[in-house]
Amino acid sequence: LGDGLRRYTEKEMESWNTGLIEINPMYGYYPNVMLETKDSIQGGGGFFPGPVQQPQLELEDMEALERVAQSIDGVAAYYETWGPVTYQGKRSQMGGSIVGTTPSFMHVNKKTLASGRFFTAWDNDTAAPVAVINEMLANSIFGKKTDPLGKTLRVTANGLTQNITIIGVIDNPTNNWDRTAAALVMPMRTAWLRFCTGGQRPISYISVRLDSRERAEREFAVAEISTILRARRGIGPGQLDDFQVYDSLGYGYADQQTKVLNAITLVLALIAGISLLVGSIGLMNIMLVGVSERTPEIGLRRAMGARRSDVMGQFLTEAVLLSLLGGLIGFGLGALGAQAVGQAVE
Repeated sequence: LGDGLRRYTEKEMESWNTGLIEINPMYGYYPNVMLETKDSIQGGGGFFPGPVQQPQLELEDMEALERVAQSIDGVAAYYETWGPVTYQGKRSQMGGSIVGTTPSFMHVNKKTLASGRFFTAWDNDTAAPVAVINEMLANSIFGKKTDPLGKTLRVTANGLTQNITIIGVIDNPTNNWDRTAAALVMPMRTAWLRFCTGGQRPISYISVRLDSRERAEREFAVAEISTILRARRGIGPGQLDDFQVYDSLGYGYADQQTKVLNAITLVLALIAGISLLVGSIGLMNIMLVGVSERTPEIGLRRAMGARRSDVMGQFLTEAVLLSLLGGLIGFGLGALGAQAVGQAVE
């Protein structure tokens, strides 16, 4: 039962987390050049960082990881923006997040379609005005009884308004850490060309799928990703990264998971200990009653010449045999029952 509960808890905790490795630009990054200040600037002289840079991720970063990295199981890039989403003049209460992404989105995020289709590479290349949404968002916009496929939404972002057609509905997310759960997900080029001005091609973040939950393998993947991006972005030895690699199953998550599972193990051990104590008291009372009921037999044996140790040996032998027999039967029934319930709990 304890093993079944532990495995169930592990699965539930893992379902709360996508297990993705996320790459974000290092906003507020300072170059490695330190400029000396004047006393009049800070009142005390010294040094302050050079001009603040706002480095941006690029689609080529994702393509480099896709082409070179050997330890990952998939990679996708995202462009996020926000704006009102309306249908027939009614504004969605959940809508507002607009996400442009690559066709690898479904594979990387382990998502499945409830209906319709996902956009293709051709949709991305032609900047087709299409998008997919999840069931929860679809119900909030169209209602539970309305099929959203083929419906057109009016989307406004960055001062630009476009009509976007729904071509697919994604199953509701199974974890609580999903940035695209209530988003309108469309091809990357569609988001760029229809909601960006000045020919910009921004990338908000990149997510990497890594199926392994082994700590060593995930640390190696993070190191490999950092090495590839440093080389592609021309960051030399001794220079700071202008990006941040975040493993959602990193040290903090693993430590928290261990603490929760250790607490469960401790509670189960205490419950088992109390059960054994109560059971032992019950057995002691049963043996005491058994001896009391057999007082005439004990008196007769003593009158026939049996010693005190003989009587004690007889009762102890009976108790041991009964304990062994009952223990074997109980162990067998307990093992079968625990296996059945443990499988049900899983």
